[in-house]
Amino acid sequence: MGFLLVAILAVIIGIAASVIWTAIVRRAGIDPLPSDWPPTPKREGLFAVNTVLQQAEVIGVGELPGPEDISLDDDNGVLYTGCSDGWIKRVSRKTGEVENWVNVGGPTLGVVRGQQKNLLVCVPGRGLLNITRDKRVEVLSSEADGVKFMVANGLDVAKDGTIYFTDATSKFPLEKAKLDVLQCRPNGRLLKYDPATRTTTVLRKNMFFANGVSLSAKEDFLVVSETSMVRCMKYWLKGKKAGTMEVFMDNLLGQPDNVKRDGHGGFWIALVSGRTWLSDMILKIPALKYIIAQPEVLDKFFGNARMAKVLRVSEDGRPLAFYEDPTGKVVGFVTTGLEVGDYLYLGSLERKFIGGLNLQELQVT
Repeated sequence: MGFLLVAILAVIIGIAASVIWTAIVRRAGIDPLPSDWPPTPKREGLFAVNTVLQQAEVIGVGELPGPEDISLDDDNGVLYTGCSDGWIKRVSRKTGEVENWVNVGGPTLGVVRGQQKNLLVCVPGRGLLNITRDKRVEVLSSEADGVKFMVANGLDVAKDGTIYFTDATSKFPLEKAKLDVLQCRPNGRLLKYDPATRTTTVLRKNMFFANGVSLSAKEDFLVVSETSMVRCMKYWLKGKKAGTMEVFMDNLLGQPDNVKRDGHGGFWIALVSGRTWLSDMILKIPALKYIIAQPEVLDKFFGNARMAKVLRVSEDGRPLAFYEDPTGKVVGFVTTGLEVGDYLYLGSLERKFIGGLNLQELQVT
């Protein structure tokens, strides 16, 4: 009888565990792959722990909710940034004064100045938008190959007006974008908008949360972030390799977001999270991802990984400078780094201001 009771209890426990696990999987809403990244980079040399970003000034405090990306006006005196409240805002570099410019009806990610004194923005749920000098808003593109954009993300514009941009994921809306990063499946795309024909072309499918994009100084290639693979890719636009893609920089110290030219031939890459050997090991196990995906766990997991970081690299992907704030107390996690004159302007989705780092007065610690 004792053996029978134990067997019955074992069956009951097994069934209960199965029911609970099925509920966890269903509630997670993802179908994860292991985040099979290279070994966690060592914190030494250029990548040694530092607190440089704690030296950043704060601009527009309280008036800039979630300034994810930043662009420069033609006269170099005004910054544009898109905020989580739907407003595109103008920020004076001299005084820090903030002006509500145009409301685009939703949180804005990528922002870049066009070639006709216009502003080009990516608005998740709406797509690629053009804003004229007189504040007229036009949707340029909202789908490609019959697939609507869910999270139009990063963008850059060539001298001939061609726009290169990304759709991070075709599976999740912006408010659930963390799930796409977590599950690590290639749901993103790199796209091209031709203003002459007003058509959108898919340059590359199956990207892992396609994010920031930047043209090289010579416009012969693009650098594109794959956030959930901790790497940036290079897509060739000219030469013998035109139309092909290769790794630009792999095994980054965090998940890359926006990429901006530094004005000296290289790029600034914003890293929105940090990495530890423990977090890397956890993300290699799909079963644990179902648990992380639970609403009460997801934000805490990503929140613990937020460590403000920005990386400057050469045109060929050689690291040149690395600045961070391991505490994230000042600028929060960094989503963009835009160099203008002596300053590096920093955007962040979790702050209500822009950070300004004086590159000429840095104390590297």
